[in-house]
Amino acid sequence: MPHRRAPGGESPAQGPFRPLSFDKAGRFIGETLGTFGLPFFWPYASMRAVAELILNSADPVYRGHDIRYGDGKPVVLVPGHLGGDVSLAPLALWLDGIGYRPAKAKVAINLDDRTLDEPVATALREAARRIGRKAVIIAFDTGVRAAMRVAASEGEHVSDLIAVGLPDHLPPIPGDVRLHAIETSRRVAAAWRDDTHVVDGARALLPINPAALKILSEILREIPITLLTPRQA
Repeated sequence: MPHRRAPGGESPAQGPFRPLSFDKAGRFIGETLGTFGLPFFWPYASMRAVAELILNSADPVYRGHDIRYGDGKPVVLVPGHLGGDVSLAPLALWLDGIGYRPAKAKVAINLDDRTLDEPVATALREAARRIGRKAVIIAFDTGVRAAMRVAASEGEHVSDLIAVGLPDHLPPIPGDVRLHAIETSRRVAAAWRDDTHVVDGARALLPINPAALKILSEILREIPITLLTPRQA
C-alpha cells in the first residue's frame, strides 16, 4: 500500500521526526547518563563535588608544588561530554605554568564525540608543526574516543594519548601511539587496562583533581621528546 504524502508533498519518513533524530537523541541521553549517572543522584553528586572543591582548594599541586615540571611538549586538550574549551581553561593554565604548551581543540561544547575529529586533528597538526615535536593528547571521557580515532589517522603528529576518565564503546587502540589512563575509583571496574592510574573523587572534576594532576605531570615528564621529521614538519 503506497504511503500517503503529508500536505506539501513530504512523506512521513521525511518529516521532522526522522529515525536519525531519535538516534542522536538516544545517544546523547546515553552519554549523559553514562557520564553523570542517573538524574536521581545528580543533587547528591553536586553536593559531593562542591565539598570536594572546597577540600581541595588549598592543595599545593595547584601552585606547582610536589609535581614534576615540564619540558615544553605540545599538549592538545580534548573535552569530555558537555565540556568544552572553557571547562578545560584551568587545566590549560596549569599546564602552561608547569612548562608545557597546551593547545585547545576549539570546541564550544562536546555534544557528540563524532563531531570532534576534525577540530582535534587540526589542533594536533598545528601544535606539533608549530613546535616541531610530536604532541601528546589529553582527552576526557567521551572525548577519548575522538582522540583515539585522530591518533590512529595522525600518528605522525602524536606520540602519546592520556585518557582521563574512560568512556564506554572505545574504538581500537592505535598501535603506534602509547596509551595511558587515569580513572576514578568509582569507575575503576570499567577500566580496560591493568595499568590504569586510579584516583578518588568525582569524574566531573577530573580536570582539576589534584591527585590526577600529579599523576598527569609524572606521565607527561616520562614521555620522551619526539621531533618531527622534515617531511612531517
